[in-house]
Amino acid sequence: MSDDAEAPVDVPHDGETLLYDYFKHLTSLCLFSLGGVLALAQNAKGVSAGVMIAVLGVIGVAALISFSGTAEIVAARFHRKPLAKHVNHYRAIAPVFLSVGVGMFLYLFTRTLHP
Repeated sequence: MSDDAEAPVDVPHDGETLLYDYFKHLTSLCLFSLGGVLALAQNAKGVSAGVMIAVLGVIGVAALISFSGTAEIVAARFHRKPLAKHVNHYRAIAPVFLSVGVGMFLYLFTRTLHP
């Protein structure tokens, strides 16, 4: 048996650092999604501006929630306080908003491809 196969049983980890990286990654995904929607929106003929604003709004809310999560973690670390309970809600809600927003856009965009 090699040393590589033996993993330590109790590996210490920092959940806040992992959560911070998760929120940071999610914020980047939201910004890329917003840019993609804006870039492709001009090709989505027949979709009203109000519907497109709704799609951008849902993805924007995901970006706001994920960025707020990173801000909460930084503030808690800076003030040496525990994380607020609502940060866990942010972790669950932000990807839902992103998924719904991207799904809305994909539905609208593919609908415009077929007359």
